[in-house]
Amino acid sequence: MTPRIANITFHATDPARLARFWSAVMGYPEDTGFDPEELAELKQAGLTDDDIASRAVAWDGDPAHQRFYFTRYEHARRQRNRMHMDISPASGRHSSREEVEAERDRLVALGATVEKVLDGAWGPYDEFAIMMRDPEGNEFCLQ
Repeated sequence: MTPRIANITFHATDPARLARFWSAVMGYPEDTGFDPEELAELKQAGLTDDDIASRAVAWDGDPAHQRFYFTRYEHARRQRNRMHMDISPASGRHSSREEVEAERDRLVALGATVEKVLDGAWGPYDEFAIMMRDPEGNEFCLQ
């Protein structure tokens, strides 16, 4: 058996808001929450509305696509991300500068911020990427 990544997990102040942002980034449908039967089961197990609101998901249900999981975490962040995701607006090929810039504009409209633009060369290769942050400050790059 080969392992796979089950979730990419984010600690979030507002899990539902961050799930909506990443659903829009990835083109996933917006999460509508637990169905009534699941919700009743969670409440019967003693969870409060606040407990239930402390978690959210961004995913389209396709096992071939990455699932993003958000859990409430209200402690101050101590340092920058030790890892981040690279997002490409094109699938199966290298994105053009114009595609990356258009995606930047779309993500800024969704609530992301631009941190830094990398525009140069790495050895013989052109390098163009935009370092960004999601609405809660998590780092990611567009390339």
